[in-house]
Amino acid sequence: MFNIVTIAREYGSGGADIGRKVAELLGWEFVDKQIIERVATMGKVDASWAEEADEHSSAWWERVMKGFRYGGLWSYSGEVAGTDVDRDALQQFTARVIEGAAKEGKCVIIGRGAQCVLRLHPHVFHVLVYAPLAEKVKRIKLRHPYERDSQALLHRIDSERAHYTQSYYGHDWSDRRLYHLCVNSTLGIEVCAKVIEQIIDWKPD
Repeated sequence: MFNIVTIAREYGSGGADIGRKVAELLGWEFVDKQIIERVATMGKVDASWAEEADEHSSAWWERVMKGFRYGGLWSYSGEVAGTDVDRDALQQFTARVIEGAAKEGKCVIIGRGAQCVLRLHPHVFHVLVYAPLAEKVKRIKLRHPYERDSQALLHRIDSERAHYTQSYYGHDWSDRRLYHLCVNSTLGIEVCAKVIEQIIDWKPD
């Protein structure tokens, strides 16, 4: 029934780790950071900038400045000097990469609004991974030991991801109606991954 899994995740919830384990259990492709590489290639931009812009929407002033490109008052060439590639263009490339992965099937796609890009695809299983604040702070401190304000970092990244999904797809990424399954990662990476795997592998009698 399902041959694609998308995983939206709160920052620090371990969603990517769960996705990686699901892909391992199913023998599927794990699609995460390579999206950035493919988008950079499509846009002919530096991969480091594509990574910085990943899951970030254009600010209002960037779109205003882009409008001047066609009005002739000012010249705006996006975030990368000498190119016409901005965050909006990268989002379009990202959606194309996600759609391309879905055509191939048998993959687990992490973030980037994939639950919205593929919302009408009949063979996609959508998952939201969340966790209590204390659990997320614990993970962030392990990942970023020198971060002074872990809670502020969590809030900032989640806000950026929420704005990305709302700006480009018109959806609140925390809306449960976008997902088949919402899972609390305090159950453990292995348990969460196994639950998803069993749903994907389930065969009706």
